[in-house]
Amino acid sequence: MNDRLISILNHNKAQIADELLASPAGQTVQAYSDAERRATLLAGLDALLGLLQQPQQTFSQTLQELALSQMRAGLSRDDALALLGAQRAAIYHALEQADLPAPEALATGRVFEDLAHQIARVTIDTHHRDLVDSLQAASANQAQLREAIQELSTPIIPVYNGVLVVPLVGRVDSMRAQTLTETMLEAISREQAEIVLLDITGVAVVDTGVANHLMQTARAAALLGSQVVLVGISAEVAQTLVQLGLDLGQLVTLSNLQSGLEYALARYGLAITAAA
Repeated sequence: MNDRLISILNHNKAQIADELLASPAGQTVQAYSDAERRATLLAGLDALLGLLQQPQQTFSQTLQELALSQMRAGLSRDDALALLGAQRAAIYHALEQADLPAPEALATGRVFEDLAHQIARVTIDTHHRDLVDSLQAASANQAQLREAIQELSTPIIPVYNGVLVVPLVGRVDSMRAQTLTETMLEAISREQAEIVLLDITGVAVVDTGVANHLMQTARAAALLGSQVVLVGISAEVAQTLVQLGLDLGQLVTLSNLQSGLEYALARYGLAITAAA
């Protein structure tokens, strides 16, 4: 029945294109004018005719290429399916006008219905794969962005042999605290650091959770033979820690980074003095 359907489509191609152009679905085809849009719709009908004459071994690949070409042309999945529905209605109209005997009309309709079903399935699958690929790419980009942000949010600065400075700025939540601990322990091991100056000057809020994270980080560093010195504690933060009843007695705490550097250098028998 392919030959009969091909003959009817060829004979009524102009009429089918006009019906498509007049439909809402046909107007979704991107073009500068109705004449250009009609030419695109005619090209789509030619592609449909080509599918009916396509060898079975290349049929699926051609269907996928057609679906991809529609997608590249800016046709969304829903618009592509709506256009297929409008094509279906216009072609059935042409089949009715052909006035075929009932058995032949039924057989020809089944051929076209099978083709339309396969086009719809491949269209949906192609758009679904594209969506999955886009989501995976977006997820990979987000992972890279998170990694970059984490690296920037926890800088490790060597200031002297065996001395590291870790400035913290902003909010410290459980995820960031875990990243801080992992990054700092790696740096301690890599630099063979004996003292880490953990500067919390830029941390606006120090609550029970933040303090516990800092204590855990200090204990983990001690296991590697490194001492954590907490610097940048303001009067407000000190008062908050007292009110919370937190004991930071195991940590050396200093008011600012300068004091921390002086403390660290003193451990090495060094000091910062004014030039003569």
